[in-house]
Amino acid sequence: MLDEILQQGHLVLIEDYQFQDGNGSKDKFLIVLNRNDEFAYIIHTLTTSQNKLSLPSDNFGCLVAGNIPYFFIQKNTALGENQFSFDKDTFIFFRNNVRKENLASFLKYDESNIVLKEKLPKQFLKRLLKCMLKSNFIDLNIEKELIKIKDQL
Repeated sequence: MLDEILQQGHLVLIEDYQFQDGNGSKDKFLIVLNRNDEFAYIIHTLTTSQNKLSLPSDNFGCLVAGNIPYFFIQKNTALGENQFSFDKDTFIFFRNNVRKENLASFLKYDESNIVLKEKLPKQFLKRLLKCMLKSNFIDLNIEKELIKIKDQL
């Protein structure tokens, strides 16, 4: 079942996601950018009711503030074929949350805690990747792989 959920373009909710730094857990959304038999390229999203950084949040898509690109999704915006939308404004930043993660790391979660919420269109993924690749914070070890993923969409 995990194989079916962690596929390219899937927006997934992991209930009780365990933070890598060991500082607890909470429900966390992630987008699967691509995957192979061993790794998934994922990005975490931040849903929030507060815009503490006062970032522009009036347009859907790639925005830039202070030379830092981010992807913004307004609450209640339908994202794909299931018409899923976030209940809160959602910011996708590209610092420390774009990862090449070993698929085995997902085995620590009960399968019932990994929920497919949406199948995102390739057009959305391509826009997200284009925005992501504008960032200076992308790990250089995976940047070339992300470019390949974008070019294959």
